[in-house]
Amino acid sequence: MNNAAHTEIDRVCNAIYQAIFERRLEPNTRLVESQLAKVLSTSRANARQALLLLAQRKLVNIVPNKGAVVAEPSKPEAIEIFAARRCIEREIVQLVFQRCKPKDIDALRLHLEEEQKARQANDHFELIRATGKFHLLLAKIAGNKVLLDFLEQLIAHSSLILEKFETHNNRTCQENDHSEMINLIENGELEEGLELMDKHLRDLEQVLNFQEKSKPANLNEVFAPLLGK
Repeated sequence: MNNAAHTEIDRVCNAIYQAIFERRLEPNTRLVESQLAKVLSTSRANARQALLLLAQRKLVNIVPNKGAVVAEPSKPEAIEIFAARRCIEREIVQLVFQRCKPKDIDALRLHLEEEQKARQANDHFELIRATGKFHLLLAKIAGNKVLLDFLEQLIAHSSLILEKFETHNNRTCQENDHSEMINLIENGELEEGLELMDKHLRDLEQVLNFQEKSKPANLNEVFAPLLGK
C-alpha cells in the first residue's frame, strides 16, 4: 500500500474517531461501508481499512452478518475505562507539574477561551471537543507520547460510555475545574492538582446510571460538520 493510500485511510479513520470523540455517533450505530465512502468522499476499500483500524482500537466492532458498528460499552468496561483514566491522568498531571513552562500555561489559558466561546454559543459538539482537548493538551505538555496515545483512545471510549449511560445533560467537564487546574499548575500545587484531577474524573463517572439509550444516527448529518459542509 502506497503512502497516499495510507494518508487517505488515516483521514477516514480520523473522521470516524472525531465523530465518536465528539459524541456525534451513538454506540451500536451501523457504519455501512458504502455510506461512509459516499459521505467521506473515499473508496469502499479505504472505508473498510479504516473500520478495521478502529476495530483494533476497540472503538468499532465487526459483527458477522451485520458489518461494522460503533462499539457499545458494557457496565464493567465503563468502570474499567474510568479507572484507567484516573491512573493515566494522575501520571500525566505529575509530568505536567515537572515540565510545564510559561508558554504552556499561556496555551492552556488560550484554550479555555475556546471552551468559554462554545458555552456562550451553546455549541454542544464544540464544547465536547474543547473540553476533551484540554485533557489531551495536558498529555502533550507531559511529553510522553505513549500516555498521549492511550489517553486519546480512553477519551473516545469515555465518550461512548457517557453517550450510553449518562443520567442527565451534564455531558462535559465541569466549567471551573479546568481553570482551577491551570492555577494549581502555575502555583506548583501538585497534591491539590492530583486531587482535583481525581475528583474531576469521578464527577464525570457519577453521571452514569448504566441504562441503555438508543437513537438512530444519520451518517450524512454526523460527518457533514466535520467535513466543513
